[in-house]
Amino acid sequence: MPGNKMWSDFIRQQRAQREKSSLPLKDIRVIDVGILVAAPFAAALLGDFGAEVIKVENPNMPDAARGWSLPEDGIQPWWLVIDRNKLPVTLNLRTTQGAEIFAQLVKKADVLVENFRPGTLDRLGFTTAKLLELNSQLIIGRISGYGQTGPYAHRPGFGTLAEAFSGFTYLNAQPGGAPLSPPLPLADLVAGIHLAFAVMVALRNVERWGRKGREIDVSLYEPLLGFLGPVFLEYWLTGKVPQPFGSELSYAAPRNNYQTKDGRWVALSATAQAPFERLMDAIGKPEYKTDPRFKTNEARAKEENRRELNRVISEWFSKMTLQEALTVCDKSDVTAGIIASMQDIAEDHHVRERKTMTDIQDPATGKILRMPDIPIRISVSPGVIRFPGLPMGAANDVIYQDLLGYSPEQLEGLRSKKVI
Repeated sequence: MPGNKMWSDFIRQQRAQREKSSLPLKDIRVIDVGILVAAPFAAALLGDFGAEVIKVENPNMPDAARGWSLPEDGIQPWWLVIDRNKLPVTLNLRTTQGAEIFAQLVKKADVLVENFRPGTLDRLGFTTAKLLELNSQLIIGRISGYGQTGPYAHRPGFGTLAEAFSGFTYLNAQPGGAPLSPPLPLADLVAGIHLAFAVMVALRNVERWGRKGREIDVSLYEPLLGFLGPVFLEYWLTGKVPQPFGSELSYAAPRNNYQTKDGRWVALSATAQAPFERLMDAIGKPEYKTDPRFKTNEARAKEENRRELNRVISEWFSKMTLQEALTVCDKSDVTAGIIASMQDIAEDHHVRERKTMTDIQDPATGKILRMPDIPIRISVSPGVIRFPGLPMGAANDVIYQDLLGYSPEQLEGLRSKKVI
């Protein structure tokens, strides 16, 4: 059962190891009251590099990510990955005692992250002013669908809606086809990265200048829209609405996905001049290098010229199996690569030798979990996934006893009142 001696021993051991480590953020404590992906992903990134992340969940309403499980065995992949390296506690902020405990946690934190609808924490008594009154150097990181200000601020925010509002979904389609939402919570993950970066900037500011805490406002849609900044500027300058180009680019060619003889797919990007010329040599069309239709990227990007390039490149790939195509492209230094499935990734020797994946034992089930390791490589103080997401309330005893000084008897009373 979460909160028992086994979990307390495990978590105390993890805390001790983290404190003795050389992880660069080991002196930072983060309170994560977010749900699902956006703010929790930001907290996970900070935890990867040593921050002590205390994950707060309502005992009556677990984080919805716990429900994104595999039906056959109940394993929760999204929770295990997004809420890695966190110490989960349960706390009902709607109770008087729960609010008091949360205030104590805030006083001992450096960062608080959340992704509720704007005003939610205010209604629970924790306005920005109150949080900063409790802890004048607190960094408050907020993610919401449309930001904390503006006419849409009150609207509920979900990544799917943000992807649509950002312009991404409109462009993510084949010409004339239906727009496609991404097959993962892209807006949430991108916003989480931005929030983690902003937190580090704010912490550096506090450290360097000794200034008071501050509030960070990240919307779900603006980071993705920022990625599409050149596309928006194109519209602003020309008045023409950019349309979906499928796997191609409106401003550069050739760049597309091509099918091989055995039904597999490769992605190719040869828009720069040297890669384009190597591609033409490889496919047996050296004369295209000097052909006025293809001599420059500006010429290649024209619709009729793009169509011709797609035709000859498609024919070339269609005569080879995937492995044959990859071998020829590698030998000719053609910038093409496999469109990989998860099985391809699991079996790839580069992924294996670079140690892109890491194996973590799940302390709850004893199973070995293979997941992507931290994608940032730092030579002296690398981050580490120390453990996956833990069961609900697993850190209750350790955090409330060791950090806040509650006795076992007091905790039992709080449990009976459903405060924790």
